[in-house]
Amino acid sequence: MLSVLAASLLAAAVPSDKLSSVALAAYWYKKDERGRGDEISELAKPKRFPAFAISEDEFIIADPLVREKHLDRIELCFRDDKVPAKEVGRFVNPDAVLLKAGRPLKGVNPLAFQKGNPVEKLVWKWNGDTLTVSAAGVGTNDSVVVVASTGRVFRKGVANALYVDKDRNPVWLDFGSRFEIPDGKFDYVPPAEWTRLPADEYEKSAKRMEERLAAATLGIVIHLNPVDKEDASRRYSRYDDDGGNNEIDALGYAIEGRVLVPSDLNGEKISRLGKVEATFPDGSKTNLVFAGALAEWNAIVFDIPEGFKDKATPLAVAKGAPEDFDNRIAWMMTAENENGHVVTTATRRRFSGVKFVRGAGFVPYVGEWRSDMRGDDDDDMSSRSFKSFVLDGDGNIAAFALCRRFSSSRWSRHDTEAVTTADLSRFIAGKCFNPEFMPRKEEERNRFVWLGTEAVRLTDALAREKKAQSFAKEYSRPPYVTEVYPDSPAAKAGLKVGDVLLAVRRGSESERSLEADYDYSYSSAPWPEVENSINTLMTEFGAGAKVTIVYARDGKRHETPVVLEPAPVHYKNAPKARNRTLGLSVRDMTFEVRRFFKFDDKASGIVIAKVKPGSPADVAGLDEYELVTEVNGEKVTGAKDFAAKVKGKKDLIFAVRHLAQTRMVKIHVEPDDDAAKDKGEKSK
Repeated sequence: MLSVLAASLLAAAVPSDKLSSVALAAYWYKKDERGRGDEISELAKPKRFPAFAISEDEFIIADPLVREKHLDRIELCFRDDKVPAKEVGRFVNPDAVLLKAGRPLKGVNPLAFQKGNPVEKLVWKWNGDTLTVSAAGVGTNDSVVVVASTGRVFRKGVANALYVDKDRNPVWLDFGSRFEIPDGKFDYVPPAEWTRLPADEYEKSAKRMEERLAAATLGIVIHLNPVDKEDASRRYSRYDDDGGNNEIDALGYAIEGRVLVPSDLNGEKISRLGKVEATFPDGSKTNLVFAGALAEWNAIVFDIPEGFKDKATPLAVAKGAPEDFDNRIAWMMTAENENGHVVTTATRRRFSGVKFVRGAGFVPYVGEWRSDMRGDDDDDMSSRSFKSFVLDGDGNIAAFALCRRFSSSRWSRHDTEAVTTADLSRFIAGKCFNPEFMPRKEEERNRFVWLGTEAVRLTDALAREKKAQSFAKEYSRPPYVTEVYPDSPAAKAGLKVGDVLLAVRRGSESERSLEADYDYSYSSAPWPEVENSINTLMTEFGAGAKVTIVYARDGKRHETPVVLEPAPVHYKNAPKARNRTLGLSVRDMTFEVRRFFKFDDKASGIVIAKVKPGSPADVAGLDEYELVTEVNGEKVTGAKDFAAKVKGKKDLIFAVRHLAQTRMVKIHVEPDDDAAKDKGEKSK
């Protein structure tokens, strides 16, 4: 309601009869069937809208973008009179709602619209708990937009504005809607001539869109193969958000014959991909077939097996240029997985131009939910972007949102960005897959992409010596290169020992800062790990990716292009063998192990990877990361050779090397109970 102070200040500018023509529409929201509600419903506080009277019991308000199923009740208030109301109509353009009061409101003076040209507008706006009115000349704050690519002209005014002519007769109501004006002249049409639809038609249209989305949405359960216990401490696994959970719920969307599943699984988890179970709208279930993972976006594409392709009704990608959608009906769509049941929501909006994304890409733009469009300035949620995607009036995908696989900030990796419909079609066609992101056998899962350097944290002393003080941050230190491996991507790019690695970026993306590992390590391996923080980041980009490394040399900033390559076989993914009787697991020696022990490529031996407590190997004094170079006087060439040489032997003599010293270790073993039992069963 208009405050006494506001009324006195505006008496000279706003006719009193116009002040008595605007009531208050209070929308009381309720929690949905899942017990969820927004901040307003939680506080039992209504959202308020200026309601313009066109009769004693009929009022027009801005479209509140709320569905009937979310409403608890509507009240119309004028001074001390409060009357229940309901929606009886929706206007096509402008986007507005017609309310019908249960009875006439006392003291309301309905607006009598006339044909004519306005000279002034009166704008109603909420400010805290006060509804204020301001007067301005026609044209003030209005805007005309010319689309350069098409020459189409649009007008957008100010929400909740009453336009009056020179005699103060109401001519038009503006709710901030966007109108096309092909001839350059805008016609002020009174509400009686607006295109009106029954309120239930809007609800029916929304339900059709929800059913359309639900028919194409699949409940997904992703099963990951477990991590090898010996590799459970891999560096990149420490930052996983799922806490080691190997079963992940998701949603998949059937689009043009395939299923797109938005998911932030990284390359390591995708390599562990097991079965992916899909529940179709009719309740039937099957396992999907992996087609590929997108290189730059957090999503995986699957094929539907024969016999199930008719279980979902795929969505189609809308055709046409982004600007062709301008000012057409848009449906903001969301889908959620509620205990295996898909819940969809549709809200009608309107495309309001195009939005530049990346490169030369544009997408149809729906715009923000501005507070002046929603009727409440004191709403903290002043703007929102769509969570999933937008359908056009025919139910085709016009805009889609995904999270980028690479972002400049570790905290923004869940922020969605729009992709073009052309990109979406390429995703489904399989033209944007990263071949490194795919399910793999256990022995192939630990493939890493590397830069080919060893590094330490840039200390203050090193920074002074290398004139790199300006690159040393207080809470994070960049890597100082101590080794560049021959023929590695770093060597080919010209990086040298003594360089300070600052950042990496791909194409026009934002730089991602490089940070050195801490001096303490989560692994007790004595040699530098290939699976360090730098290579973990490079693995996210994938083999073959072209990136730019930013580094400092001689106190100056430099850049160099680098083509990333798969890391050579290293200790974490080296061939391995296990002997349960000995209680021993071993791995092949790899290049970084040989470098640490100063062995050449011809040197024999294997690395002790794990010793079971209390086992014969443990009792004999063997320890992790020692080398076994001989078994019973014979050289050991690898893990498989070791397994063959110890199999079935009761008395063993190992030549064991620890750092620069070699000792002989004798071990006597007896077949364990399980082995003896197996042998006895075979003899029977």
